[in-house]
Amino acid sequence: MSRTSQRDTSEQNKRECSICHKHFDTRGIARHQISCQQKLDDAKSAKAFRSKHRHTETSTIPPSANHNVLDNDSFLEPEQDISLETNTFESDPQHDDQEFEDEIQHDDIKVEYHPHSGRKSSIQHFEDFEFKKNGSEEAHPPLSSAPWHPWRSRMDFEVASLALESHMNEKQTNKLIDLLNCAARGHDAFTLKNYAEMQSTWDLSAERLTKFQKEEILVPYRDQKIEPYELHYRPVWDWLQELLLNQDIVSQMEWDAQRLSKFDSESQTWKQFIKEAWSANAWWEIQSKLPVGAVPLCIVFYADKSKLSSFGTEKGYPVIVRCANLPMDIRNGAGIAGGRVVGWLPVVVEEAEHSGKADWANFKNAVWHEATGKIFESISGYSKTGYTITCGDNVKRNMFPSQQTIDVLNDARQKVSKGEEEEVLKKFGLRSILNTFFKLANSDPYASISFDDLHFFVGIWDHLFEEAKLQFSERNQMTEIDHQFKHFPRWRNLHHFGTGVMKNSFNDGSKHHDISKLFLFGAHNVVPETKNKAGYTLLKVMRKYINVIMYAGLDVHTTDTMILGRDSITSFVKTLKIYISQTADREKPKSWNSIIKLHYLRHLYDDIESKGVLRGMSTKPNEKFHGPLRKNLPAAHQFQGHSTTGKHIVRIEHQNVVAAHIWDEIQNLDAFQKGDPDVPDDIEAVLDNIHFTLGSKCKPLSFGELEGRDVIFSRLHLRAGEFLSGILTTFNSQIQIKYTHHDIIIPYQFLKVRYESLDTWRLATDYLRCNPHFRGEARFDFVIFKGIVDPVFAQMHYIFVCKARDQEYPLALVQSYKVVHARPRIDKDLGILRICKGTQTEIKNYYPGYTDGR
Repeated sequence: MSRTSQRDTSEQNKRECSICHKHFDTRGIARHQISCQQKLDDAKSAKAFRSKHRHTETSTIPPSANHNVLDNDSFLEPEQDISLETNTFESDPQHDDQEFEDEIQHDDIKVEYHPHSGRKSSIQHFEDFEFKKNGSEEAHPPLSSAPWHPWRSRMDFEVASLALESHMNEKQTNKLIDLLNCAARGHDAFTLKNYAEMQSTWDLSAERLTKFQKEEILVPYRDQKIEPYELHYRPVWDWLQELLLNQDIVSQMEWDAQRLSKFDSESQTWKQFIKEAWSANAWWEIQSKLPVGAVPLCIVFYADKSKLSSFGTEKGYPVIVRCANLPMDIRNGAGIAGGRVVGWLPVVVEEAEHSGKADWANFKNAVWHEATGKIFESISGYSKTGYTITCGDNVKRNMFPSQQTIDVLNDARQKVSKGEEEEVLKKFGLRSILNTFFKLANSDPYASISFDDLHFFVGIWDHLFEEAKLQFSERNQMTEIDHQFKHFPRWRNLHHFGTGVMKNSFNDGSKHHDISKLFLFGAHNVVPETKNKAGYTLLKVMRKYINVIMYAGLDVHTTDTMILGRDSITSFVKTLKIYISQTADREKPKSWNSIIKLHYLRHLYDDIESKGVLRGMSTKPNEKFHGPLRKNLPAAHQFQGHSTTGKHIVRIEHQNVVAAHIWDEIQNLDAFQKGDPDVPDDIEAVLDNIHFTLGSKCKPLSFGELEGRDVIFSRLHLRAGEFLSGILTTFNSQIQIKYTHHDIIIPYQFLKVRYESLDTWRLATDYLRCNPHFRGEARFDFVIFKGIVDPVFAQMHYIFVCKARDQEYPLALVQSYKVVHARPRIDKDLGILRICKGTQTEIKNYYPGYTDGR
């Protein structure tokens, strides 16, 4: 059959979706339409939700100059304001809101593009704006029907990928291959013979993507002979081309600077907000310097030395890059479009004879810049001239991989004496070493350095935690704090500290972050103000600190949250100064002025205004690379004993990247052949809808069996009947549901809830457990749900499904907690809301307006 005939037959086998009007293979159309209908229902539900929850915001992002809070005392002293001024962009003259006056709805989003883009402003309904970046439901035609090539079969690749992911050594890999060859009787052939053949096939696969190159770095030091250092790197431009030529990846990229605002129907005004980097000030300023029609190609750069071995005898210095034109969810992810190791910098060992010498420190600095410059050499020229490329989406773009500080350095080097040179550089905090990033046009390495929540916030917390251990050092106090930490309710994505925290040490920054959020609640009752005034003030400092990290970590920043965030820093510093004054007479008072990370708070919201929300600047995604790189070490030792160099580490790292690339293509092939893989064939509408999903199904039992277990289930069959009668009764008909002790229910222990987050402005998901033996511990999660008047706090006790009138209804039995309105002074000082367990349990489900409370 000719290729044309095959194409015609393929088109004939496709049907049009009645909802999105796109065409899909007949084998997958049914599953797709279920998924498509759910997405449409999600959008409608989100729109209805927003109409009930309107935000009140001021009109523009406030200038940072009005919030000088870090005043007095050295590092708390406010500097001359160097933040970017608030943009005062004029509205696009090509777009007139008046013509849309009758169509504009509450929470509509207006996008104003940079004038150089030539794009008109647009107004979109909220749900259209939020969901358009999720990609097309229709899978792109696969590039190959055998994306696992050069592996002889898909089975060969999957086994090799498993061995790579599991860090198997040669002996383990050969054993696995022997077992699979003995058992191979399936449709797909497994043909690998041994570890050596697996490695040779990995080497063939390596040609798919940009491989590492080796370069020797030679930097002179005094008149001594210095051996060249070994650098392994990928040219950054080759990596960028891989992204730009990939249709799926480039279709997710954003190119033009934007000013985003949301419509508030109450005030009839548009309110500015910031999220991604292209919605902040710096992107706009970069594009203003480029020719009309040109776009910036922005790179996020990270490099940090890491211990590879347990005793720190072997170290690595990976360089990781990400493309800032991709949304945060994608570029911070682990896929092929996420972070990429593009370099393995040489580690300059500081020998005893050179220790502490300034010129040796400058030598190490020079080696670093020389090596890093080699990594970025491939884009240096294009950053000045631009480069026109036809991307994977068939759009031709003129892009500039995007220095003003170099003028200061040149001016300094023209001075006659070393002293005069240092005097010029000192004012700007520079050294007389050419920064390699000066070679890149439209880039300022000093302005690019960003506030990092992982190191800065955890760094501040380290000092507060140290103070807490001093203030609460009595045995009974430490015991009580550890006891309360052990009894914190467990929650997904929150560390549980079953052995306490007061005597334990943690190296994981994420654990310190969780401790900082929980410590106030674990220590709120261990010291009265009358007994330890400074300790009580420290608790108030911790409350202010929690507020700082809460506002700073928001996924979308509006005008109101920016004001509240800056005010939270003001309040934190003010309270901290009170604590400093109360501990000044200690035998060895702490030198708070030397903690430079406190000063960095001064620049927090300047960076958000300039570069987008903190999640886009965080080093957390890059720190996660260190663990997998350490795991590569034992496998790397196999290549060259224990004299392993970076060469073997980066070889395995490249294999991991190639494996991820092949998996992406395989998943695309599967989606194209089978339709939407996320919709199961046995989907049950009542148990899996747009709001929630039940899971962990248990054996059916009768109401009577359950009621005999605990008094909390007393008369459950009567209460369930009354509850369902209430929600099923309509204006025209009275429905009576009655159950007996013998009627059967089906218990579940897992509830996945989908809701619109007021933080991210997207649909979010929570996993809730109702399980007496979840990973060896009882897990009955706490929830907050909307009551008739106020939010309701409750603990889940049981999830079950029962039948009524041939329909299944999912219900939950919860124990409500009531808010204590008579708040003592300590609750007000520490910002604590106290709740107590109610005397009755309630039945809940997703039918609003009815509650059974007994």
